Amino acid sequence: MKQTITHWIKAKYFILSICSAAILTACGDDEPALPDNLVNFPSAQQSISEDESELDVVLSFSRGLDVATADITVELAGENIAYGTKFTTTPAASNDAITLTVAEGAEQASFTVSKVDAALFDGDEVITFTLSTSTDGLLPGTTATMTLSFAEILAAQGQIDIEGGGATYSNKVFIDLSANRQTAVNRNGWDLGFYSGVDFKVILNSSVTMFAQALEKTDLAEVTATDTVGFAAAMSINAFSTDAFGWIDDPSGDLDKTAIAEISATADENVVYIINRGEAPAATAGAPGETRGWKKIKISQTADGYLLQYADISATTFSELEIDKVEAQQFVYAHFEDGVVDVEPAKDKWDIAWTGFMNSTNFGGGAIPYYFQDIVLQNTAGVETAMVVTETKSYESFSSSDIASLEFSESQTAIGSTWRVTGGPGGSQPGVYEDRFYVIKDTSGNYYKLKFTALMQGGERGKPQIAYELLD
Repeated sequence: MKQTITHWIKAKYFILSICSAAILTACGDDEPALPDNLVNFPSAQQSISEDESELDVVLSFSRGLDVATADITVELAGENIAYGTKFTTTPAASNDAITLTVAEGAEQASFTVSKVDAALFDGDEVITFTLSTSTDGLLPGTTATMTLSFAEILAAQGQIDIEGGGATYSNKVFIDLSANRQTAVNRNGWDLGFYSGVDFKVILNSSVTMFAQALEKTDLAEVTATDTVGFAAAMSINAFSTDAFGWIDDPSGDLDKTAIAEISATADENVVYIINRGEAPAATAGAPGETRGWKKIKISQTADGYLLQYADISATTFSELEIDKVEAQQFVYAHFEDGVVDVEPAKDKWDIAWTGFMNSTNFGGGAIPYYFQDIVLQNTAGVETAMVVTETKSYESFSSSDIASLEFSESQTAIGSTWRVTGGPGGSQPGVYEDRFYVIKDTSGNYYKLKFTALMQGGERGKPQIAYELLD
């Protein structure tokens, strides 16, 4: 009897082993299914203001398209507005629908809404866009409908998937909470920003790790490669030098602490600067970015703004570019190859920006330039922010009556990197801090509470998410 039981037990374990092996083999042969690739509008509500002629609407995917091509259908329905009479779209709509075709690897799609020339608007015109169908693994996400108003809005709440460019962090993204809008620009698209205020100040594009060092010379033609000996090693994000901290703009955004001194009205008092243009965003994640090169520059005042003179280090001739101040803009931006370029929205049309940024750190020997990713900057043209820890007050229960107890900051790095943890030796995983949120006062005096709800999406960095509410 004992022997029979023993044989039965052995047979049972043999059968279980075969079954387990079969299951493991089957699991090994089949790749786990990828989650749905979701398509979302940037927000549920947007507006096109009186002084705007068109608006680009960007649809984001939760990951890159993994089929050759796919079509997305966006249905549209107008209220107090007719297609072709007051507005059109690119691509054109057919039977009240727009079809967008995207190719393999794409992480977004877009279409443009344009006002018809000479059309008059009463402010009550609204278009509702709906993601009705998609193909080949693209499915409508949680923000599958967007209403577009042809008048200024004051958003009561919103959720934005920030279009940072994914794992290469290619964009700087400006966010206007009241308009429920983001503006993403490639951070390789400019070099210098020229202040439109009363003073004559110039900033560097810190998102690509630019440096500027003053020479004692005031004539571009007299500057040669001899004047820059040793600069390549010292003026670098990899130098880890306290000296290099003086060759970047102060991270606080204080315009009295820029690498380029205030531009004098006397041209001969303005010296030549050597510019390290830094490094462009990488073409693929994990790869080094392309070096953007070096320039020598001199900046002078004009009646309406600035005169920028620039050349390669060894050149004996130089190019010139006039940059006029624009009252609606805090800065007017210039690119050495493309001239004056559009970068940030009007100074009262954005609140915070997500970007890579030349910050500082201290390893014990003093402050040195250090590049931070996933930095949130605030608009220094009147925006103020404060952090609230949830031990004091929860996000849900925080109301306008609690605002008086807060201490607000005007520093552009007041939020900075305090919202996220990127992992480290202690074993922490990349993500957002859930024990804090922020209150933001915009340039119109509106107060919003804002929390970061994701550092990444689909396992990919460069795709953070925020949620916010207006405090009445």
